[in-house]
Amino acid sequence: MKDGVPAYHYNFLNLERFTIAVEKPLPADKSELRFEFAYDGGGPGKGGTGTLYVNGEKVAEGRIGRTQPLLFSADEGADVGIDLNTPVVEEIGAGPSSRFSGRIERVTVKVRPSP
Repeated sequence: MKDGVPAYHYNFLNLERFTIAVEKPLPADKSELRFEFAYDGGGPGKGGTGTLYVNGEKVAEGRIGRTQPLLFSADEGADVGIDLNTPVVEEIGAGPSSRFSGRIERVTVKVRPSP
């Protein structure tokens, strides 16, 4: 989230970055954001399609060309509302400069097996 505009950024091993961004800021009131990733399948490390939803409405979609095929680094963590390690978005950075100033009521992660 930057300047009220939500986006999904995928940092592939700090070698390649993929961004799916909404074109306009969120409404001033409460919003629900959802991201869905449709994996291409066919083995580890493949890409897929990412879709962003705001309040149930599809607002952005894009390609993520490839994904990390094995494990994520144990020291990267799973930060919510701040990026404490390697920045996902270079322009935002990590640490205090990346802190989200809004309110995050809940984070839900659902993982479905690939077909």
